[in-house]
Amino acid sequence: MTEIPVTYIELKQRCTKQMRLDICSGCDKCGLRCANDVPCSAEEWGELQAFIAAMNPEDKQELERVMAQDKTVDLGDEVTVELCQYRDMEAGRCMVYPARPLVCRLLGHVEWMPCPIEAIPTRIQTSDALELMRSYAQFERRRFAEWKSPA
Repeated sequence: MTEIPVTYIELKQRCTKQMRLDICSGCDKCGLRCANDVPCSAEEWGELQAFIAAMNPEDKQELERVMAQDKTVDLGDEVTVELCQYRDMEAGRCMVYPARPLVCRLLGHVEWMPCPIEAIPTRIQTSDALELMRSYAQFERRRFAEWKSPA
């Protein structure tokens, strides 16, 4: 596994301190932004797999049910999107929320992905968020399906 640079860790902590996650608790308004197969780093993929492995049997069974759901959403005008495999389409929630990748964590908290209901009063400072993304871009990133079956 790739060693994570201290600067990335510091940037992530700095940005996390600026987030108002209490506002997001129980909210699902960003749900339509939960795109299929978001890219994540090897570290994030490992954390996601560890989170799933630690689930109790009932939650694992629920996760299997959720992953079998149709994730297609019709946006109208013959436009459809596929949502994330971990998104529970019936309950409107993320099954792996505590272990979600950075891109998901930033939803609603950065200038380029604002809260769709404008509930977040302040965003992460753009300079901090951009610096975090530049640092994050140094990591190899793959989509979930690519981590499952690497070439």
